[in-house]
Amino acid sequence: MTGQTSTVQGALFGDPAVVESADRGPVATQDPREVARVVALAHDPGLFVVERSGLVLRADPARPGCADAVSRHDGDTVVQLLDTGHLRLGGTHHVHHAREEGPARSVLVPKQTRDMVSRWAHLRPIPEPTPAPAQARRRPAQRSTGLIGVDVVAPGKALVCLGDTGQGGTVLRDEGRYRVENDHGALVGHACSYRAAARLLARYHGYTPGPVEIDHEHRLHRR
Repeated sequence: MTGQTSTVQGALFGDPAVVESADRGPVATQDPREVARVVALAHDPGLFVVERSGLVLRADPARPGCADAVSRHDGDTVVQLLDTGHLRLGGTHHVHHAREEGPARSVLVPKQTRDMVSRWAHLRPIPEPTPAPAQARRRPAQRSTGLIGVDVVAPGKALVCLGDTGQGGTVLRDEGRYRVENDHGALVGHACSYRAAARLLARYHGYTPGPVEIDHEHRLHRR
């Protein structure tokens, strides 16, 4: 370590994330060490996403073509990094998992993400935050959307209804991922699946995502 002034990495994705309970959807992370660890897993041994279920799998280097489910935390972090563009979905592979087999898409690490993680390796360790007074730590609880309905009305197009909030949006397949729009057609972001898109819309509108139920009105096409 040199005597030069070192940079300390702040929050990665905007304001500090609101941690959700186990039954309320994915938990976002602001910890660059966790992000770097998951990015390393995507590089070696490799990660896969089962688009239909949103399950994230880790390749088993000892068993080619086989994979095991990652922890809930790691799966949520992969979804978060896919939503923000720090990871991308690649080609489809035939994967064996837990006595089942089927298609899953590989998770790719863009060069920009590799460079970002490499820069972090040269930063000072991030100091533990100073505990804030109890009064300052209190934040108003976010309202849950309740059950989120996703209606796939046409190949590559779905309408999202955020429970009984009266809000929602539209999801459109866009070059291997999903474009997420609000009720007025404005771009909200991109997601790796209909399920991730529904949760992104919930957070966009200021709600804690509830369970997601996907209804395929057109049964003959694949997501």
